[in-house]
Amino acid sequence: MSVFQRLAALIPLGKKEIVPEYFFALNIGQERLTAALWSIEGKELKILSISSDIYSSNAEIVKVADKLLDEVLGEKAVEPKKILFGVPDHFLQDEDLQEEYLKLLRSIVKELELEPMAYVATSHALLHFLEKKEGVPTTAILVGFDSKHLAVTVARAGKLDGTKVIERGENSAADIEKALLGFTDVETLPSKILIYGQKATELEKLKTHLLSFTWMSKLSFLHFPKIETLEEEMEIKSICLAGGSEIQSEIAYAPTVQESRKEVVTKIPQEEPEEPEEPAVGGTLGFIVGDVSKQQQQEAAAEVPEQSLAAVEQEDFEPSVERRFIMPKLRFKGRRLLIPAALIAALILIYLFLPKAEVKIFVEPKVLEKDTQVVADPAVSSVNEESKIIPGQRVETEVSGSSKDQSSGKKTVGELAKGTIKIINNSADKQTLSKGTAISSNGLKFTLDTTINIASTSATADTKATATASVTAVVAGADGNLASGTQFSSANSGVAIVAEGNFSGGTSKEVTVVSEADQKRLLASLASDLRKQAKQKLQESLPGKKILEEALAEEIIKKSFSKNINDQAGEFSLNLTIKFKGTAFEEKDLKQIVGKLVNTQVPETYQLDLASTETQTDVSKLEKDGKLIFLARFKAKLMPQIDEGEIKGKIAGREVAQVGEILKSYENVLGSEIKLVPALPGFLARLPVLQKNIKIEVGLK
Repeated sequence: MSVFQRLAALIPLGKKEIVPEYFFALNIGQERLTAALWSIEGKELKILSISSDIYSSNAEIVKVADKLLDEVLGEKAVEPKKILFGVPDHFLQDEDLQEEYLKLLRSIVKELELEPMAYVATSHALLHFLEKKEGVPTTAILVGFDSKHLAVTVARAGKLDGTKVIERGENSAADIEKALLGFTDVETLPSKILIYGQKATELEKLKTHLLSFTWMSKLSFLHFPKIETLEEEMEIKSICLAGGSEIQSEIAYAPTVQESRKEVVTKIPQEEPEEPEEPAVGGTLGFIVGDVSKQQQQEAAAEVPEQSLAAVEQEDFEPSVERRFIMPKLRFKGRRLLIPAALIAALILIYLFLPKAEVKIFVEPKVLEKDTQVVADPAVSSVNEESKIIPGQRVETEVSGSSKDQSSGKKTVGELAKGTIKIINNSADKQTLSKGTAISSNGLKFTLDTTINIASTSATADTKATATASVTAVVAGADGNLASGTQFSSANSGVAIVAEGNFSGGTSKEVTVVSEADQKRLLASLASDLRKQAKQKLQESLPGKKILEEALAEEIIKKSFSKNINDQAGEFSLNLTIKFKGTAFEEKDLKQIVGKLVNTQVPETYQLDLASTETQTDVSKLEKDGKLIFLARFKAKLMPQIDEGEIKGKIAGREVAQVGEILKSYENVLGSEIKLVPALPGFLARLPVLQKNIKIEVGLK
């Protein structure tokens, strides 16, 4: 190919521009609808706009949905024709839409003249989103907040224990506790709470509130739960991602978890049979099938007119200086032929025996997922595959640390107002008002500084008996600086009380103090940090063992705050020492259990790759005798069996491009990578003829 041909190949003349397809998504919450406009560009899911609004009844959903779809479309010059639905868990029964809600979705697509793609439970979509983000199935409590409701979902190893929706009260933490108490089948709750559904600022306030709650008093947490916030508009983003994963798998998952992704989205049944769809654009996508390098060579050869060898030699006859010097030495015809023949023979021998090739074959494994309960028992010394018991080792460590935080409590401080009162006896009896007697005026309370006795008033007297006394305000503040003549009331109806002179001295100001919630928040945060340190410390001392952070029981040895509750301070600190106890085990013992569980399900043409098996643990209980009971989820990879001898026979001596095509013809082979030693020019780049010089390695891409 000439330079001009290579440049022309880089210019996209005549190439068809790929126009992205656009979709709608609609999430139906307990009291709010959220719509989104989204598209897939290459391997990226793009959410172009989001809008939401409340609804008061199912009858309003169609009308509100119509408005929201107009809002997300705005002035964009696109015409989406498909809609994806997110639905709450109570819409489903045995993973199918209940009839009344199926009719609701059908009425939406009919009114809006859209084609339904699928529906997905919002809770499943959230777990799908989190698993993609974290790379492992989620174990957590998800709490979604609306203005009047909250939804509490418990997930363990990516599977739902259930979702409960309750009305919100004045205390959100107590509401969550109430919902969690309804999960009676869950022995130990996940020690992580993820909150979503509000603006970021509101979620931070809720997080602060939840950190100060006494989670351990009624609920079965192994330790104080970690509280984290999720990003805004989490539900609708999760819905879009679930739908996008069905269209373009690379967006969300590697091919190894394709089966689990299929369980996320369920197709909406239609009232009438649908017309068969056009096959998706695929196949060659406009590329020429075959060996491109060969085709280029053929095209180039076609452009060159046939010539005789003599003619070519005649055109190139004018020798270079070097050729003029060398050629006269090769006078004898026999010698002139002998030297090139020896050189050619040597090159052939080198070409046959010297080159080596490393061929990496990338295969697509099958993935088997299994859940089972495993016990790590310090009392046993060997693996019991039938009972799923593995040896455990009791461990403990003591960790100390300190941290500080800002105070958020508020308190009014200042001076108390003082003054003098005149007490008038309106009765014929002697009156006594003891020290501390309360009097009030317009809601402001004062108390007597001393005990006062007032003589009786005679019926014939011109003036009534009186006495004076000093009083002090109960609450600090300038409001207690009352004017002379202010009247007071008391529990004694036989006297009248009036201010004698102006009251003074009352001042006040609001200051920041350490609140009980502040102390609880700092304690939870520091304890979480020390737990991580304890795991690291134990892991370093036992490099061959596995330590589960969430399975470490804690005992507070020392706790010292720099400020007490209600102390005035902008910030405060905590010194904390905790003893952590747990049970360690070996990963190979756990994989021995999975090997026993999975081997019975391995197809003939596959073999279990135990080394690449992924395990995830979800702690259920740590008993007093050190037994660690946990749910283990295995993701076992089954590798297709490759006949290396057969492949070597087929690819020996072949061009690199041909080898790639041969390997792709095998089932479950995704691609290959070939390295030749030494590296040869393109026309010589062939695999060794000798099969022993070809090394084959099979693995995952």
